[in-house]
Amino acid sequence: MSFSKGLLIGGLLGTTYALLTAKKTGLERQQAISHYLTDVTMQAQTVQSRAVDLQNTTGQLSNEIKTTAVDSLADISDAVQTFSFEAQPRVAQISESIKRLTDDLKAL
Repeated sequence: MSFSKGLLIGGLLGTTYALLTAKKTGLERQQAISHYLTDVTMQAQTVQSRAVDLQNTTGQLSNEIKTTAVDSLADISDAVQTFSFEAQPRVAQISESIKRLTDDLKAL
């Protein structure tokens, strides 16, 4: 049993015990229980509604991340290919310069 379930069940049992042992008349006790159950029901509906909202928002966020990641990955891939293409002549020049320097150093 999870902590939250235990907390909820303990709270319900404690409240029920307090209501049943309180010094109230039968009618007062019935009204108090009725109000309590109405409050619990409304709060449970609120929690359920918020859980559905969270699930929907999480789904939307997941779709947004997937779309953004695919677009970003394509942009990054294009940028790397463009850089490689543009850098190739420079790399060749640097390699040629290094070769000449190496040959000159060997000649000394």
